[in-house]
Amino acid sequence: MANPPILVIDDDPRSRELVTAILGHADFEVLSAPDGPSGIELARKARPVVIIVDMMVPGMDGVGTLQCLKQDPALKDIPVVGVTASMDLTYTQKAFRAGAQFFLPKPFRAASLVRVVELAADSALRNTPMLRRRQHPRHGTDVPVSCFVRGDRHGPWHLMGKATNISLGGFQLLLPGTVAPGTALRLDLGLPEGPITAQGRVIWQESQSMREERSHHGVRLLGFIDDMGLQGYRHYLGQLNDGRTA
Repeated sequence: MANPPILVIDDDPRSRELVTAILGHADFEVLSAPDGPSGIELARKARPVVIIVDMMVPGMDGVGTLQCLKQDPALKDIPVVGVTASMDLTYTQKAFRAGAQFFLPKPFRAASLVRVVELAADSALRNTPMLRRRQHPRHGTDVPVSCFVRGDRHGPWHLMGKATNISLGGFQLLLPGTVAPGTALRLDLGLPEGPITAQGRVIWQESQSMREERSHHGVRLLGFIDDMGLQGYRHYLGQLNDGRTA
């Protein structure tokens, strides 16, 4: 395995799928287990760079799982992120006392999860630059996007948004509305050197709050309409990597 994976231990399959989708979009490989014992066994085999543990898994709960991880010489140094949907603040204290270095309440924002995992991975792999740990380096930018949504029973519809945190594999898309995960998109990206057209699919979506006018979407790029589009996109990423554009 070229890059150590992220391991998530959670009994809720929907939660595991969501974490896998969010971190997969951020170019992390993700493994998952439904309970503490199987998660510990998988951790011994895969040696993940970060472990995410739900504190309320049945049987061996999150505290017990953390204690076992920290007592294992081969696993004790792996950073652990504790998560829970409980409003009981004592879970946070218990998680830290048991050895978690980070904690996230559920439901969490996709950006918050990625940020915490990056921090945890960075603490474990201080000698490896973050961009080299990802298959596709990401760059912060604002690219206008004309987004045509497909697959809706009422026919295609059009939204204007912007792409941020982009990579060769995809980007985060801010839209004035919500588009369901799995939806196919046609994307006209307004790059500085000219527009290009790509095909994409929504991987995850965060519902907008009362204070926000736009929703965050993780978009996986599926392809471009021609080779010139791919070349233009690669060229723009190269400029961002060299710091020659914003």
